[in-house]
Amino acid sequence: MEKECLKTLINDLDELISDYIKRFCDKNNVTYNRVANLLDKDIGPSQGGGGFKIGNIEIKNPVIAAPLAGISDNTYRVFARSFGCGLTFSEMVTGYGIHFSHKKSRKLTEITDYERPCALQLFGYEPDIMAEAVKKVEGQADIIDLNMGCPVPKIIKAKSGGYLMKEEKRAGEIISSMVSVLDKPLTVKTRIGWNMDDLNVLNIAKIAEDCGASAITIHGRTVKQGFSGKADYKMIRKVKSEINIPVIASGDIEDPKKALEVLKYTGCDGVMIGRASKGALWLFLDILVYLTLVKDGKQTGEVDFDFSTDSEWKKSFARLYLRFLVLFKGDYIAIREFRKHLSWIFKGIRNITKARKKFFLIKSIEDAWEIIDSI
Repeated sequence: MEKECLKTLINDLDELISDYIKRFCDKNNVTYNRVANLLDKDIGPSQGGGGFKIGNIEIKNPVIAAPLAGISDNTYRVFARSFGCGLTFSEMVTGYGIHFSHKKSRKLTEITDYERPCALQLFGYEPDIMAEAVKKVEGQADIIDLNMGCPVPKIIKAKSGGYLMKEEKRAGEIISSMVSVLDKPLTVKTRIGWNMDDLNVLNIAKIAEDCGASAITIHGRTVKQGFSGKADYKMIRKVKSEINIPVIASGDIEDPKKALEVLKYTGCDGVMIGRASKGALWLFLDILVYLTLVKDGKQTGEVDFDFSTDSEWKKSFARLYLRFLVLFKGDYIAIREFRKHLSWIFKGIRNITKARKKFFLIKSIEDAWEIIDSI
């Protein structure tokens, strides 16, 4: 990858975001600089407030981009960071893959300066292997994160991810082993329990804190729930009230109002945005704007902003997203991965059904441009 190529795309992304801000400000009678000043590429919001620290790493605002398997790659993280989120995460990487130097696993640990601060998320079951893995990759990331919440069957079968909710002693051993060899902060991402009969996240959080973790993210569902039902924030609120390290709330945070509501209810230091950001990475900026402009988050319901985006701007977003994918992954992989992104980006656009049928037939960049132009 040539650095100049990436810099050129970053400049184009800055222009796209500037256009987004102008459109938002025109619709909502807001001064452009008031929004643009939230997007300092190095330090986050220039007007202060809302930030916190994870170990020695300063997180400049409470809007966090979730680790999403198959989604939160370099392109996703560059866009998320550029749209204002305070911290990005890699997609989940197997500690065993790092231990055995698997090429695919190591590739997932590559992080550019445009994605930072960025946490690298690992999963595994053996304390010694996890300690060795983090020693190999900690230089890549600003923070190392341990996944203790993934509900995917193959991860559970490997006694990793959410399975560790059932083994508190082993969870502590893994956290301790990783912290003992790390110079970077270690965080933990978990759920409220294994099932509704065993809501043990408070125990897990206290173990994590006692073993040296610098923060914890809690998804408001049990492992057995997967992504069904609704997130429950009561246990997250309880954990926040009883531990001293930062707590990040996750689950069903789909719009700016919900982000503010969850922050106020739980008292958490941050909110993690996951599935709602697929194909809509401007959501990070929307949330940041809302948290900042609605009287510093002291009240809700009195100000309604129009965060809508039109199809023409989304076309520009889609074209640029593909260009980043091509830069990071090459034409063949980028085109095939881009198909799903198109479906997400143009979800809800009127009369999109006909065009959507063609999304998964795209075989070249030229095909992609033609289909985007036809929308």
